Amino acid sequence: MTDYQQPSFAIISDLFLRNGCLHSPAELHGDLCGQLCAGRHPDLDAWLLQSAQFMEVDALDGPDSKVELAEVLEQTEIGLQDPELGFDLLIADEDYSLNERMQTLLEWCEGFLSALADNQQFKDGSLSDELKEAIQDLEQIADIGEALEDDEQNEQDFFAVSEYVRMTAMMLYTECNPTQPQVDTDVSGSALQ
Repeated sequence: MTDYQQPSFAIISDLFLRNGCLHSPAELHGDLCGQLCAGRHPDLDAWLLQSAQFMEVDALDGPDSKVELAEVLEQTEIGLQDPELGFDLLIADEDYSLNERMQTLLEWCEGFLSALADNQQFKDGSLSDELKEAIQDLEQIADIGEALEDDEQNEQDFFAVSEYVRMTAMMLYTECNPTQPQVDTDVSGSALQ
């Protein structure tokens, strides 16, 4: 079993607030996942610099922030490689409203797609047809704009869409990083019905 314990959305949100940043950490995490999927593995110093730039600060507030961000980097990479599919999106959990959770999922997708946009492997179309379709689905998910009623059907739909996004990220990582442990699953079928 893989030892995987990603810091929670609330902990990283608090880190952002301590550093005077009002952005959601979901977009930054999506960007990191996109980089890892594209085969770009930032070292710790590059990741800390990228995080500070995203938060629009010259320097992080202290060693706790650096440790927490280092854990995000390390645990995200471990999660994407997890053969037991333990990877989690760094998005708001059930302590937040459905609309807040959906907003962070959209932000995560935007960050993820942004990181993939300048990668040649994705530009030249060398992905499997299944993953090309999944990336198009993520683009559609990122464009969702209407508010959701907080009801059971929307909760189920949110879970299905977020699970689809999570599995797409894992499959993309596996396809684009063939020397890493392989994840055996299927993302076929659109979650956007």
